[in-house]
Amino acid sequence: MPKNKKINHSNSNSKLKEILTFLKFHLFLQVVIAVVLGILVGIFFPKFGEELRIIASIFIRFIKMVISPVVFVSIILGVCSHSKHGGVGKLAFKTIVYFEIMSIIAVIITFGFMLFFQPGAGFNISSFQGVDISKFKPKGDSKGGFTEFITHMVPENVFATLAGDNLLAVIVLAVIFSIAIIQIKNNDKILEFLQMTNDIFFKMIGIISRVSPLAAFGAIAATVGQQGIGALTMLAYFILVLGISMVTFWILLYFVGRLYGFDAIKLMRHIKEEMSIAFGTSSSESVFPQLLNKLETFGCSKKVVSFVLPTGYAFNLDGTAIYVTAGAVFIQQAYNIPFTMHEFFLLLFTILIVSKGAAGITGAGFVTLSAILAAMPGHIIPIEGLALLLGIDRFMSDARVVTNIIGNTIGTVMIAKSEGEFTPKPEANT
Repeated sequence: MPKNKKINHSNSNSKLKEILTFLKFHLFLQVVIAVVLGILVGIFFPKFGEELRIIASIFIRFIKMVISPVVFVSIILGVCSHSKHGGVGKLAFKTIVYFEIMSIIAVIITFGFMLFFQPGAGFNISSFQGVDISKFKPKGDSKGGFTEFITHMVPENVFATLAGDNLLAVIVLAVIFSIAIIQIKNNDKILEFLQMTNDIFFKMIGIISRVSPLAAFGAIAATVGQQGIGALTMLAYFILVLGISMVTFWILLYFVGRLYGFDAIKLMRHIKEEMSIAFGTSSSESVFPQLLNKLETFGCSKKVVSFVLPTGYAFNLDGTAIYVTAGAVFIQQAYNIPFTMHEFFLLLFTILIVSKGAAGITGAGFVTLSAILAAMPGHIIPIEGLALLLGIDRFMSDARVVTNIIGNTIGTVMIAKSEGEFTPKPEANT
């Protein structure tokens, strides 16, 4: 081989190694590349793309395997730490009030844009007749509403609660355990054991997260392969209005963050890898454990993060609230159902109550919307209208997942600052 060719070949190998090394330490770019490749596979090899869904399903099952125990142990460590500095009651009250206020604001913003732009007006309903939505209707033994929400908060069995996916019950169980541990004298060894257990779970999460780009690739390929890009164009106007509502809410959160003295953009850069994984897998659960660690490295104390973030996941789903509000009003407009101001307030109240009851459901957006339509007195909005949104739900799921994460992480930082439990870290500002 000529000398020049050997040099060029050596340079090519060197550049390739540099690129691979760079990608190895930048998970965000790995996920972006995986999503792009997934879209291409879904477009050109749709049948094969559909088969790849199993990759994302396995990844999410691995993550779900550690969510309940991580929440359980983290809350215990956080509450016990708070007990040494005056208790957790004030923090709990502030957290719930803040999250509820932000949920109300998110819903009102969406109402305003939906009523102004009227994306459902003049929609051709007949083209969606015959679409099967039975699997999204509330189960026969589930009535939804505030009573069921309160009942499901109470753990029925310690081991079943930790093995299940009802995050609200896990939080309640963890608080009860925390109170019991606080009342035990010389509980240092118990807390030391729990801290070691917590460290082990995060090591497991680090191992699992290495395959997250592959999971994003499988999820996107399956969605595009099954539904096609055409699913986006059919209801583009509605998607646009929904996007405007979410972006407006993001901007509001940014300015609220500025009032508290921190830059939300820096926080988003700090958690960009987690947001890209959540977007690719369409699951905020897939990054919950990682966010606990990232919020601490951003500057929030472990005491605040371990309580506020799990509570937000169970109680504050801003993206889901925006989606179900837009979906309900869109169906009402598509069916040309006249609504009085009283009925709009009734829908607002139903959304705020029923959406809390469905907070523990994986991929809750579409199911929550179904529960809200079923819970409306007189069933003013027909549940059959879900067929209008069925084809694009998976695409909109990505946006609401990202909004849920933005709302909960910014909320955690603001509450940490208000509690004097925030110390900016230099690496968080890079």
